Amino acid sequence: MAGGLLQLFFLLGWRSLLAVALICVVGSRSALRRKKVPLPPGPRGLPFVGNISDMPTSNHWLKFAELGTIWGDISSLTVLGQTMIIVNSVEIAEAVLDTRGANFSDRPVIPFGGELVGFNNVMALSQYGDRVRKERKIFHKFFGTQTSVQKLFPLLSSEVHKALRNIALNPRNVLEEIPRMTSAITLKIAYGYQLQDGPGTDPYQEMFATAGDNFVHSTTPAAFLVDTLPALRYWPEWLPGGGFHTTAKLWSKQLHTTVDSGLEYVKRQMAAGTAKVSVTSVLLEEDDHDDYLIKWAAASVEVGGSDTTAAQIEAFFLAMILYPEVQANAQAELDKVIGNDRLPELSDRSQLPYVDALCKETLRWHVAAPINIPHRAREDFVYHKDETSAPMLIPKNSLVITNIWKMTHDPERYKNPMTFNPSRFIAMDEKEAEQDPARICFGHGRRICPGKLLGDATLFMACSAILAVFNISKIRKNGVFVEPKLGQTSTTVSHPLPFECLVEPRNHRALALIQGV
Repeated sequence: MAGGLLQLFFLLGWRSLLAVALICVVGSRSALRRKKVPLPPGPRGLPFVGNISDMPTSNHWLKFAELGTIWGDISSLTVLGQTMIIVNSVEIAEAVLDTRGANFSDRPVIPFGGELVGFNNVMALSQYGDRVRKERKIFHKFFGTQTSVQKLFPLLSSEVHKALRNIALNPRNVLEEIPRMTSAITLKIAYGYQLQDGPGTDPYQEMFATAGDNFVHSTTPAAFLVDTLPALRYWPEWLPGGGFHTTAKLWSKQLHTTVDSGLEYVKRQMAAGTAKVSVTSVLLEEDDHDDYLIKWAAASVEVGGSDTTAAQIEAFFLAMILYPEVQANAQAELDKVIGNDRLPELSDRSQLPYVDALCKETLRWHVAAPINIPHRAREDFVYHKDETSAPMLIPKNSLVITNIWKMTHDPERYKNPMTFNPSRFIAMDEKEAEQDPARICFGHGRRICPGKLLGDATLFMACSAILAVFNISKIRKNGVFVEPKLGQTSTTVSHPLPFECLVEPRNHRALALIQGV
């Protein structure tokens, strides 16, 4: 990456290089004027560019975990004057982001995905203020409490059962059915929109899936050089190196068309008297919000909720082919508690402790947002770990990056963390249950995921129903089991690397169950 920057500097010319250098010098002098409290420890950087060679371009969570091993649970990097605070500890994340939430509630400014494409309109990237508070109240009303989520149980059951039937009809494309199912749920909640049945791609699902893909790729750290050198946003599109402007314009047009289409769909349905109850229809009926807030709140439900839950369910399938004994244990519990005459429902959860633990382990084992979206400090904050530790400065406008993956794979917190083991969450005479990963995986502070209860309920509903009906195993090619390639993508929402699996009905009775629902 450093070599690519050097080539870019030559391309831009000495004036741009001088401007970048002056920015760095001014930033350095500003830092010196602060109280003489050091930053958290970290590797020494180079003149002007700082720790640019220490910044990973993929698998960021692994590199940040390595930094933690060397420099401690809180460390720092500075790249071109931008300070990043890396947090590898649950306790530090809670002490900083939860306890001091008001100071750490802003988001970074992402030049490409946020400003040029337009995803800074989505709540996840919006700066904290009245608009974010209003949207969070809206989300809390619809799916932020156990009572509100319970009202969505029939929708979750209906869409999961449709997915079971589709998987039975086309088991080779099971991993394509998962995002269709999660999108069906979020589109219904956001817009009251029902996906078209039958083969082929639904137009609304396709639009929002494209917008979701563009979100995770345009906001991935280091994916676009303009995010490292924000001044590049003024680089002309027609000059060499300006092609990112073309991409940004295409993605921006697609995004705004998609968001506007969702709002206009609901308005047409309401005018015709056929609208289903949804986030958009309720807000329009209240007549207390402008179209901007309504359409972006609804888009945040779909874009933010569908892909993350799909990533978790994909990881569940991967875990089942790697750990068949876990699958067998879960199915034995389902057979004992539910029997063979019906499918499990969310109301059965308290009676299915092993399946419940399996869902917790899925959240922990595969983190859909391994480093989450960074928080941004509004003001300087001096962090003291304890009375015996030296103070550390988290400066104004620094980015606080929580390494969620490291927290959920910390051997001090989770025994044998790389192993998929639901039993870790079941208390026994000789041991206590390990910490529920929901405390970690959904983020911290005032930017904690507002849809965490809905996502958790969807994961349980899908996993329990799938296990009740299907056996999941490795595929064979030429008589040899195909071992999946382990790992996950480095995008903002991280999916397991592509893999294949064999999905078969457990028996004729199970098949009859899904044909009858």
